Amino acid sequence: MTSTDPSSAAPRRPSRQRFGLTARQALATLLVAVVVGLLGGAVELLLDLSRLRGETRDQMAATLELVRPSATEAAFQLNPALAEQVVSGLIANPTIAGVRVSDNFGNVLARRDSPTGTRPGPLARRLFGDLRHQEVDLTYTAPGSTRPEPVGQLEVDLALPQLTARVTDRATTSLIANLGRALLISLVLVALFHLLVTAPLLRLAGAIGRIEPDRPGAHPVPALKGHGGDELGRVVTSLNDLLGASQKGLDERDRARADLEALTRDLEARVAARTADLAREKAETERAFERLDAAHRELDKTNRLMMESIAYARRIQTSWLPDPAALGDAVADIAVRWKPLHLVGGDYYWLERLPDGRALLAVIDCTGHGVPGAFMTMVAASALDRILHEQGLTRPAQVLEEMDRMVRARLRQDRPEAESDDGLEAAVCLWDPRAGTLVFAGVGLPLLYMEGGEMLDIRGARGALGYRSLPAPDRVREHLLSPAPGQPVFLFTDGLPDQMGDESRRLLGRRRLGGILARLVNDNPGKPMADLLAGLEDELAAWRGVEPLRDDLTVIALVPRDDDSAG
Repeated sequence: MTSTDPSSAAPRRPSRQRFGLTARQALATLLVAVVVGLLGGAVELLLDLSRLRGETRDQMAATLELVRPSATEAAFQLNPALAEQVVSGLIANPTIAGVRVSDNFGNVLARRDSPTGTRPGPLARRLFGDLRHQEVDLTYTAPGSTRPEPVGQLEVDLALPQLTARVTDRATTSLIANLGRALLISLVLVALFHLLVTAPLLRLAGAIGRIEPDRPGAHPVPALKGHGGDELGRVVTSLNDLLGASQKGLDERDRARADLEALTRDLEARVAARTADLAREKAETERAFERLDAAHRELDKTNRLMMESIAYARRIQTSWLPDPAALGDAVADIAVRWKPLHLVGGDYYWLERLPDGRALLAVIDCTGHGVPGAFMTMVAASALDRILHEQGLTRPAQVLEEMDRMVRARLRQDRPEAESDDGLEAAVCLWDPRAGTLVFAGVGLPLLYMEGGEMLDIRGARGALGYRSLPAPDRVREHLLSPAPGQPVFLFTDGLPDQMGDESRRLLGRRRLGGILARLVNDNPGKPMADLLAGLEDELAAWRGVEPLRDDLTVIALVPRDDDSAG
């Protein structure tokens, strides 16, 4: 009967567990140490390889730079003897497998290959293949000249096997050292882990096996010697607390079951009361939704009336815009794109044929979008009409300066206590078909024009017009151009260059805009400006992608016509 006693069988189970856990600890520790050692060795090897490549590159650069004057002299004089000296000096370097000096006609002046050089293997080509061939262009600057002239070339081939051998020797040494270090660390860690953890765990497992399930608190687990203050000691303490709590829990189970039944009855009563409350709240919610639907209907009605008003405002604003045909035969071709961000906007343009045959064009970008911007365009248009027809001013700089004064006065922004702070940017052109000249002045807005197949630009003056807080330019400069017949000119607001690109998330910018226009003009000679602007819209849509428009757009494209071709 002794052989079947549980107390006699218990010692054999811990023995088998101790062996299995120790073996697994040894294997895991060895694997971790080997992997860490190999990774560390690989990192060291990569760093050594990088350092060796850098040293080789720097040494070869310094060596080639050192012999470059002699090689240049040999190539310039076509002197094989001097070239042979250069080659002989370089081939003495054990890391150099071949050297060649040639003139600028491709003739080899001297060549030397190392007798010990061997053909590089795949590993050498993979590690140092990009450094194998080094070449330097030889140039000579004649006395009295500042321009160097090519006279030949110095070429060097590196001995890759020697470089590779250094790397492989280092890798072998590192591998052996890391494996030895990993084995030693594994043995030490396994021994310490067995003494400190495995053996106490086996004793603890034996004590747990003797616990009676029906009376878990009858046999407390004895304390582990030497582990009273560490984690294993806390495990024993916690286990004894758990056994006591388990016994207490068995005693309290029946009381908890009775309490649960009472709680269930109470919850059923509360659910019934809450159901009644929810029914009342549902009725109140339905009435609230009915009021909300009525409010939505009223809001839809108000929104419809507002949109109808804005649509009518668009018709009014559109009626203020001039007809592109207003310039008549003063220009060979003209097209306008006016596209507000909303139904109405803050962009405006002016086209007028003056009584003396000249043509005046203006593009205005007012503060804001939508209805506020549209109101500002009315102020700007009224001011421009008075400047041209009451005051008789036509010079672009004078028009802009007077517009600044009139807008400030009209909005009462010429006073420090003014509440509003609105204004505009503008560009004005005066085209004289008889003289073939175009006078441009701008504040904040540029002008683009074609000349010799390239798109050139003239920036407007820095500043703004009409604002209370922003000063006007100290001086508005006029620019005189003589456009070639058939070469287009472009005026536009900043809504064009300020478009955001979808993928790049960058603004288009005036330079890219000029490049697009130049390509459209050069690729489509003689094409009507209306078709060219349609192509521009396609290009801008492709640039934006899914990005929306962010500003009003206005662009005027015209082809000036000289007086001889005018009707």
